[in-house]
Amino acid sequence: MKPIFEYIETNLQKYVDFLRDICSFEATAYDKAELDRMADFMEDFALREGFAVRREAFEKCGDFLTVEMNAGAEKGHVFMAHTDTVHKKGVFGAVPVRIEGDRMIGPGTIDCKGGIAIAMLCMKALMECGYNRHLKLLLTSDEEISNVLGGAQEQEYFRRETEGFKSALNCETTERNEVVVSRKGILRRRITVRGKGGHSGIAYFDCVSAVREAAYKIIELEKSSVRGGTTYNCGVINGGSVPNIIPETCTFTVDVRVVRAEDMQAASDTIERIAATDHIGGTTAVVEPISTRPPMNRDEDTNRLFDAMQTISRKYSLGELEVSESGGGSDSAYTQAYGVPSLCGLGGSGEFCHTNREYIRISSIEQRAKLLSAFCKEY
Repeated sequence: MKPIFEYIETNLQKYVDFLRDICSFEATAYDKAELDRMADFMEDFALREGFAVRREAFEKCGDFLTVEMNAGAEKGHVFMAHTDTVHKKGVFGAVPVRIEGDRMIGPGTIDCKGGIAIAMLCMKALMECGYNRHLKLLLTSDEEISNVLGGAQEQEYFRRETEGFKSALNCETTERNEVVVSRKGILRRRITVRGKGGHSGIAYFDCVSAVREAAYKIIELEKSSVRGGTTYNCGVINGGSVPNIIPETCTFTVDVRVVRAEDMQAASDTIERIAATDHIGGTTAVVEPISTRPPMNRDEDTNRLFDAMQTISRKYSLGELEVSESGGGSDSAYTQAYGVPSLCGLGGSGEFCHTNREYIRISSIEQRAKLLSAFCKEY
């Protein structure tokens, strides 16, 4: 492993600079134009580094990139990462990326653009040192919104691009030196409540407030949450127009997290039941599906992969790995569902994910690139 590790050390700065560049593209999943510009940049960089690149166009979300080496050889491993963030343009200021010591602060530094830099540095080091198995990196663009824009085309992409590979290694965020072996599934539903509007002073008792009814429903949903089990988070609430009108409509979104696939239907039934209950009289409610993502379960394959990675990490003094079972969802749920042994949380470490304080520890880029390259070489 010495030549591979030396290559990573020698070329680390190039990939730190690459990470800084791609974090300067500020885009949520809905900003296709900016995500496509970022794809242009990454495609050009990958080609200059000697990788093959295939680009798949999407109508609603940013184009996907498949970066690969040794296509046609024996199948090795698939890396995964995503290019979208939760941050709107400008949240991090006029200059979105800055470096303070070992920290790079900016949109997507750990979630999940740091993982892109780590995977590509790992693959490049293996390429330069004669690795001969087929490796690829899948770069998707709507992970943060549970893949609602890519639809069936995206699911076919996951199935097609991972079939027959030894593992799918998702370079998602971590906080320290953990590896994610399970993730909760996600259901998102939008509930629209309708009542009867009118003047709040003249016709108060002749009207029915949709906001008041929504409040009852929100409380009932939140009370259904169970520590260690299914949770219901109600947010993005919109109702009413001006203070002196009884609100005729109110909408809110429910974000549900479930541990097991079989909990999905029960959660959906709970939402439908509570939405259908009219607490104050004279209201109706409609439930609209937004997205569904299955859980990633801890199974024999994930345990086997983690044990192998732990052994390799200890062998090369790369740190003691910690098991993490996360409440967040990821694309690993899909690769596991398609029968590919999967691990998640293999990207860089940092803190404050999904906030404007998000940062990656630059030193973790080298450490994780070494870990993944050793895993590919020996597993």
